Amino acid sequence: MNKSIATKNLMPWGFWKILVISAISIVYFTSCGDNNKGEKPAFNPTEVDPTTIFDSKLGMPILPSDNPFTEEGIYLGRMLFYDPILSFDSSVSCASCHKQEHAFSDGGKVLSNGVFGLKTGRNTPPIFNLAYNKKFFWDARQNTLRELVFEPIQAHNEMAMTMPLLNKRLARTDRYKDQFLKAFNREPNVFDMSLALEQFMLSIVSYQSRFNEFFPGKFSKLTTLEGEGAMLFNGLVQFDDITGFTSGADCFHCHGSAKAQIQDPTTGGLANNGLDSVLRDLGYGAITGRSSDRGLFKTPSLLNIEVTGPYMHDGRFATLDDVINHYSEGVHFNSPNFSPMMSHDNKHLNLTTSQKQALKAFLMSMTDTAFLKNPKYSNPFVK
Repeated sequence: MNKSIATKNLMPWGFWKILVISAISIVYFTSCGDNNKGEKPAFNPTEVDPTTIFDSKLGMPILPSDNPFTEEGIYLGRMLFYDPILSFDSSVSCASCHKQEHAFSDGGKVLSNGVFGLKTGRNTPPIFNLAYNKKFFWDARQNTLRELVFEPIQAHNEMAMTMPLLNKRLARTDRYKDQFLKAFNREPNVFDMSLALEQFMLSIVSYQSRFNEFFPGKFSKLTTLEGEGAMLFNGLVQFDDITGFTSGADCFHCHGSAKAQIQDPTTGGLANNGLDSVLRDLGYGAITGRSSDRGLFKTPSLLNIEVTGPYMHDGRFATLDDVINHYSEGVHFNSPNFSPMMSHDNKHLNLTTSQKQALKAFLMSMTDTAFLKNPKYSNPFVK
């Protein structure tokens, strides 16, 4: 998590998957063996109705059937998320690089700091509405959050922890002896740790911005300038034959819906948005090995974009103005596997200054201040 969705694999994921599964199997069965002798559970976790978490504005996501929400499980995940005990030297927690006030991104940092001051390989993305996502990490290499969490915890430049050592730490920590029993009726172990973290991260939702009140067309919720931006955002690109200016920016094809994020049913919303003529990072292509996937990255949600900069997988754009300028006149149409939805006959939008201001104003309406301050997601160790 800290920097989690941001770091490159340093070795093929197949290797790591075998290593992780082997380690989990050893520590899980070792720690849980005494709890499989037919004893009645000591605790009955309190189930949480998902409809109390996910608002109708966003709809109901498909959730893991084998890891239902419980009050105790979510709270345990929240504890683990904020606890530096998960890192080798107990200096870094998930929350060290996923800060709530920045929508759980790393606010202002191009790359995040792991143990010993080492840097991550990619920019730290935010954490919210992940229950609606089908793929995780910028390069879409993971399919579930429970698998995702083991990567940053073990990555040498993030938390640098080993699973056997972490299992021992959790097992001898009183607060976790108590909470794991309440959540899972078992002693602390890294397998249930991953399930608790999955529950907590799946429960993090954002849906109370003015954009969400506006969507899909209540213009009374927006200022005049924001309304102009909404028309640009949701308008098709149509170049005027005389002036050459366009009346639409066509943002909604990749950032549509109340989540400001389109999820492809198979790949989870991957695209090449023309950042480079010559690829610096192969993205999804480095995972699949297919030339047709080179340069593809996960398309993020634009909710809370005001507080999640710098932007793109490598954090190259410091401001929203930089981002808008890229889509207006900086796109590289010759980038390998460039998204056809952005081609517009290979013409730059060349938005006017006033159009850029309107588009930025509309993007700023996507900030969910209630989410950024929601105590349900805050550090449980700070009263």
